[in-house]
Amino acid sequence: MTSQPAFPHVQFPVDRRRLLTLGAGALVGAATGVIASGSPGTAAPPAPSGFALLGDTQIDVSLPERTEWVGWVYQQIAAADPQLVCHVGDIVEHGSAEEYDTYLSTVPVALRPRIRYVPGNHDWRWDSTAGERYGALFGPRRYSFDFAGMHFVALDPSHLLQEPGGFGESGISWLTRDLDRVRPGVPIILLCHFPFGGDNYYVSDQERLLELLDRYNVRAIFAGHIHTEEVQRFNGLTQLAVDDTRGTPIYYWVERVVSTAGPMLTVTAVQRGTDGAPVSRPVLEIPLAGPRTAVEERPQSVRLAQSGAALAVSVRLNPHARAASVQAQLFPQHTYGLKDAGQWRDLPGDASGRGYAGTLDIAALPPGEHRMTVRVTNPEGAWYEQNRTFTLPDADRRLRWREQLGAPVQAGLAAGDGLLVAATVDGTVIGARPSRAKLGRRWQTRIGPVHGRPAFAPDGRTVYLPSDDHHLYALDPASGRTRFMYDAGAPVLGSPLVTTIGGRDVVIFGAGEARHAIDAATGAPVWTVSGQGMFTGRAASDGTRVYAGGGLGYAYAHDARTGAVLWESSTNTRTTAYSRLIYGPWADTLMVLPNGLVLVSTVANAFALDPATGEQRWSRAGSFIYAPKAQLAGGDLLMFDDGARTAARVDPSTGQARWTADLVARPVNTGAAVHNGVAWVPGTTGLLVGVDVANGAIRARLQLTTTAYCYSPPVVVDGTLLVGDQDGQLYGVAVD
Repeated sequence: MTSQPAFPHVQFPVDRRRLLTLGAGALVGAATGVIASGSPGTAAPPAPSGFALLGDTQIDVSLPERTEWVGWVYQQIAAADPQLVCHVGDIVEHGSAEEYDTYLSTVPVALRPRIRYVPGNHDWRWDSTAGERYGALFGPRRYSFDFAGMHFVALDPSHLLQEPGGFGESGISWLTRDLDRVRPGVPIILLCHFPFGGDNYYVSDQERLLELLDRYNVRAIFAGHIHTEEVQRFNGLTQLAVDDTRGTPIYYWVERVVSTAGPMLTVTAVQRGTDGAPVSRPVLEIPLAGPRTAVEERPQSVRLAQSGAALAVSVRLNPHARAASVQAQLFPQHTYGLKDAGQWRDLPGDASGRGYAGTLDIAALPPGEHRMTVRVTNPEGAWYEQNRTFTLPDADRRLRWREQLGAPVQAGLAAGDGLLVAATVDGTVIGARPSRAKLGRRWQTRIGPVHGRPAFAPDGRTVYLPSDDHHLYALDPASGRTRFMYDAGAPVLGSPLVTTIGGRDVVIFGAGEARHAIDAATGAPVWTVSGQGMFTGRAASDGTRVYAGGGLGYAYAHDARTGAVLWESSTNTRTTAYSRLIYGPWADTLMVLPNGLVLVSTVANAFALDPATGEQRWSRAGSFIYAPKAQLAGGDLLMFDDGARTAARVDPSTGQARWTADLVARPVNTGAAVHNGVAWVPGTTGLLVGVDVANGAIRARLQLTTTAYCYSPPVVVDGTLLVGDQDGQLYGVAVD
């Protein structure tokens, strides 16, 4: 008799390194036990039907107690001998090879091929090569499999180099295709690092997901990320965010059982007690059949009507709804990667018990598209939430057009001589001559994925594009033809600097843990240095020295001709590798100031350093690392504190602000394009703000998008501001 494979429909890589870490018996399962024919949801339930669940192990080699805790957890899981273990992400702290090796040392050999992972933001955000390590060790970042008569889907909406995420149209399309193949009645379980719904705002377009899931028999979401155990029942499903194993030795045992109420999953937490022995406690039950949670509370209709500064909301419930409350709120659009309890308003009901109505104050909203949310809660505390969009008129007609480029525009915009070069994270590159009327495409080509900003040569005849495929590309901006490509040996994620050294034009950029200088005309190497950690920002140069940040927490000065390190300056007092990375200048756009000082930034401070010695001359508190700074006419700086959501005009000799403006939305990575005395700042959450650089007054606001984050620095071509987003939209905004 041949047994049914436990995990059909997905095959994971088994590379040489992974082979060496797996035992002989495990190799068979890893290499052959994941393939089966047939449609999803048709596998016969194997016995036993229990599986283990954990998340946020976040192995840090500087914190050995975490390694010990995770080892204890896996020993307990191995003793239970499950056929499936689900890890919901943040396996390690920042994705280094040493961390992954340490993590694997905690997992018993026989258990390794049974573990199914989804990545968390820590697993592949920070380290420019961590995504490659993850794929080699654990396989694809999204996939599906069947187990115990249930269909599991592993999701990853993360964005490289960013904290939260978003699915985009491509992610939703992939999920739709997968779920369409599931046999009706088969329970569907989602695995994702980020939780959704309720007060969770970690994914920009989670409403797309919830709307899609309405059509299928989705029963549960298992998530992590928030480092606390949280159960929420809404929109037909039950969501469990697991407690973090990094903070305490804990995992969850999930068992499929059949009771008098029908099939269900029982979830039990298993935690190490004070005496070292495991202690169990029941957490929840998740029905796998029958009516889905709070589906009857779905509104039959939601109608919106704008009248001045008020938005009238009318909700009609279906006859079977059991509403304990009906509430509405404006969507907290500018909550970025956090929880938000919201500002809910109760909607009074009419005599029928089915109609509810009220108003929301929209006086503070800018022109553009917006969202509001209706929530209907039943007597058991489960709810159904639903978003609706509405648009406030753009009286100035600033938004002239938008065009879909097919993949996220994460930073890939550059302009020169009236020409726009736009690149996406799938490697599509276009050349265009934008106007107020249209994008005006001229050519299109394909290279590797682009996450950093392109840069033009001083004469405008070459544009340089960094790529995740380990290359720097030099293209002819008039035709898109490749002039040369330089193999850097690691992902090139930052932005290249084009500068002149000794009368020779060179391009300087980071790739993995190396810094490269190459000839701008030929791509011939000038120098390469390493040992300072990863750098995904942009270097600066005064012709004598090259200045760069690094993942070890230091700023560096290199000899511009040889690359030799002349000095290093510590930017923080942290002691672990991970904390020195995230509190260092690993992603900063460095700048040489008019007075010769070097500006280096972290998430805590900006420092002006002496170019000859690295000694600090002044500092300014704030998170200035991500958004590129700009130099204004007269020499002042325009700096963006993404934590405080502000822009400031700063005196470069003292670091003191002449004015500070509230941007409302965080300007993570975006910075500004300055045009005719106005700095145009796209916020990460889609709000475009025009700031008068003379006095900090807000001259204009426009909400460009609601469902996609914006990380791309803007450019201006012929009076048109170009802004890209993670949905692949490129916006043309009139700024003259």
